[in-house]
Amino acid sequence: MRRRQLRRRRSQRRSRPVRRFPPTSPMRSDHTGPEFDVAIVGAGAAGLAASAVLRAAGRRCILIEAGDRIGGRAHTLHPALLGGACFDTGATWLHAAERNPLVALARRRGIALEPAFRGGRRLLVAGRTASDAEQAAYESSRAAWEALVTARAGGPDCTLSEAGSARAGDPWTASIENWDGAIIAAADAGELSLHDWHRNVLDDDNLSPPDGVGTLLETLLGPLAGPARLATPVRGIAWGGTGCVLRCDGACLTARAVIVTVSTGVLRSGHIAFEPELPPDILDAIDGLPMGLLSKLALPAAAPVGAIEDDTLVERQVPERGDPGMLVSVRPHGLGYVAGFFGGRHAWSLADRPEAALAEARAILREADSDAEPGAGGLVTGWGTDPLFGGAYAYCRPGRAGSRAALSRPLCDGRLSFAGEACRADGLAGTVGGAMLDGERAAQAVLRCIIGLHSVPSLAALG
Repeated sequence: MRRRQLRRRRSQRRSRPVRRFPPTSPMRSDHTGPEFDVAIVGAGAAGLAASAVLRAAGRRCILIEAGDRIGGRAHTLHPALLGGACFDTGATWLHAAERNPLVALARRRGIALEPAFRGGRRLLVAGRTASDAEQAAYESSRAAWEALVTARAGGPDCTLSEAGSARAGDPWTASIENWDGAIIAAADAGELSLHDWHRNVLDDDNLSPPDGVGTLLETLLGPLAGPARLATPVRGIAWGGTGCVLRCDGACLTARAVIVTVSTGVLRSGHIAFEPELPPDILDAIDGLPMGLLSKLALPAAAPVGAIEDDTLVERQVPERGDPGMLVSVRPHGLGYVAGFFGGRHAWSLADRPEAALAEARAILREADSDAEPGAGGLVTGWGTDPLFGGAYAYCRPGRAGSRAALSRPLCDGRLSFAGEACRADGLAGTVGGAMLDGERAAQAVLRCIIGLHSVPSLAALG
């Protein structure tokens, strides 16, 4: 999700340092004759894009994925509980369509895309539908809040909530901050860098594919990226010499360069050891980019939900700043379910309590329409408890707005680089399109700096 389309925790644990190889490790980086030109760690959007560009350049590359599928945080399911309807568990929309390489690829293939959000909105106040005057007050408050925080973005960095503190007494500020913080940025406004938030504000140019974002990514980019070596966790990377060595379970691989596309949650966990240890500026950048959490849920709804029209977004007024909130989308695009979105601390608090999240969504529907009763059961996404991701996407701490650019800086003359949505400093952080463009960036840099090519392929020329 992104901001204006719908109006668009941090983990309480401090990050552990990225660990080193043990002193007795047999891994060395002074080997000769690497098996591959480039090894790509992680087969999400960034990894797939990097592999596609490298393969288009005719290079020997290997795409390594710890999980049992490609796509990363873009993953479409067709649960029987939802009548087989497509449900994107992660990335849901194609943001910034005119800059999004996946949109361009879909258009070249003749795939029809439609506006991501085309319905109405129902605002709830104290258990009832808001009056026209209350709805107008909300819109007026949002405009004033946006003007205030945008003006503050020209000064020193602070939290998003600090930037809006002059409107703390407005009855709609808590709802606005919940939307732009927890729902859009996957982190509460009190934890989010104002400068980074401002840089990543997206407009309404968002699209939706008919079969889900995960399916679109896998179908269009997967073949260009080539086969991935699945269920192969990388335990360590030696990168300080003239080549790189990757330690996987039961095997070692060698490459001239490595592109690491795993989430900052994985980097912060220490599951991948680096030899030598990553330099302080990279460690500081990883620390400045914790994973936020935006969770989704789905309630079966084969038939219309009471008198609520399909594609209606239902939003409760949040009473106090910092209080939890949830958005509910009723049968989006006529699909047979009700979707719910909840983020930040609220999502982390419900990460191991899916039934509580489902109950909250049902309560919101009943407030919107006393006859609204979706089907039994439901499902809730689990990005926060999945060790392969550790959250939904990265947010930036206040005062650390340079972390994304710092993390994208290649190491050892380009032999080791990081890529992904967390590295985007161009306003596309947290998006599939941004991740793809960052995979392209990293691959092109390797082709120029390590392989020595002057002319390199681009995503725009593929497919």
